[in-house]
Amino acid sequence: MASFGLSNPWIASYNPATGKYKNGFKCGEAIETSVTPNSNEASLFGDNKQIESVAEFKNANVSIGVTKMPIIAAAVVFGHKVNDAGEEISNAEDSAGYVGYGFITAEMEDGIKKYRACVLYKVKFKEGEDAYSTKGDSIVFKTPTLSGIAMARDDGEWRKKSPYFNSLSEADLWIQKILNVVETCETPEASVAGGDYNEQQSVTLKSDTAGASIRYTTDGTTPSATNGTLYDAAITIAKNTGLRAVAYKDGAEPSGVMLEEYFITE
Repeated sequence: MASFGLSNPWIASYNPATGKYKNGFKCGEAIETSVTPNSNEASLFGDNKQIESVAEFKNANVSIGVTKMPIIAAAVVFGHKVNDAGEEISNAEDSAGYVGYGFITAEMEDGIKKYRACVLYKVKFKEGEDAYSTKGDSIVFKTPTLSGIAMARDDGEWRKKSPYFNSLSEADLWIQKILNVVETCETPEASVAGGDYNEQQSVTLKSDTAGASIRYTTDGTTPSATNGTLYDAAITIAKNTGLRAVAYKDGAEPSGVMLEEYFITE
């Protein structure tokens, strides 16, 4: 299929020791990107002809052009300091870190628009030129451009492409899950901790995730977005009860399950 679009560039800090990502962010709007694999090659000749050829992945040249780069990129991508006042401080000892880089392309399949995401697991970018110009007879936009090298992880993998999705949001969520930037709901908290009580308790639940709903169970089953009672008022605990609760909302991963056990002795 022919590619005709580019969008949703994401970057997240990568820790090679753990294989985990953190501090993910979206890099404005995509303008252009390119990924050019490089190979180590060797050929064997015998009887005046080539009888064997080997090409193995070495690395890939990567370039990114975006409309803007948020200030968090200074710390995550280049190792600069960003203080509480929002000031960016560059030091001679700063070192660029490894990051994961993801983006989405739009393609046509049998006249239907499809979306495919791509993630480069381990990339190290170098800082480009900071170019500025005054406004004259015409206006010229100066946009950030990064270039770097994509390398293979210890398991040899260096790139992953998604299946084709029908919507941009599905492809975007696929990237966010890999780079660990998809929001995860905060586990609910009970106003009364589990324990031994000599009278019934009135328990309220809350999650620190804005817009999240909570479902709870008292029958020993695990609550989920489709199982349990939707929480909307204080819960009366009048007998020995295991109270389980989970927070969830559209576009986010559900929380862990809260468990509080109450033992009521009248």
